[in-house]
Amino acid sequence: MKISIVYSSETHHTQRLAEAIHIGCHSVDNINSQLIQISDEDFQASRWSNEKILAELDDSDAIIFGSPTFMGSVSSKMQAFMEATVSRFLPETWNGKIAAGFTVSGGTAGDKFNTLSTLTTFSMQHGMIWVGLGCNPFNETHGINACGHYYGATGRAAPDDDPDKAPSPQELKEGQYLGARVAFYVTQLAK
Repeated sequence: MKISIVYSSETHHTQRLAEAIHIGCHSVDNINSQLIQISDEDFQASRWSNEKILAELDDSDAIIFGSPTFMGSVSSKMQAFMEATVSRFLPETWNGKIAAGFTVSGGTAGDKFNTLSTLTTFSMQHGMIWVGLGCNPFNETHGINACGHYYGATGRAAPDDDPDKAPSPQELKEGQYLGARVAFYVTQLAK
């Protein structure tokens, strides 16, 4: 079973959270996951286009979307990617696939909710099944979700923070947890 983690990252902080999610996906048997970064090479006249990546996503059982939170929402690269998926929207190519999301911003709250709700709405428009964290910040067993972002994994990093130090180890653990949770549900739907 295949999970694709597609994300944009300008300062490598969102990339670190994507890598943690990737590790979490691989903690579940029979799961293959891949990281797909939205890159500058796929833009022409401010439009994103890469049919090979879209075909990879078509072939995935789950897609986890990630974006830094810029000015209260997804990055312009992620927005351009989302708009380019209209070719999958009309024929409902991604209908029934599992989806999840993650984001990193400079503040503790940092309008992460808006970014995650944008990714959720996008996924729901495609007919996807959204998987959130599924744990509250008061559950000592998990030790994650300290800020109460239920929609997905989140991290905090100022633009000039060292990517080796931010997001925090606890936030990376949260990413691993989300990856494992998505992988678990992929295996359950395959039964």
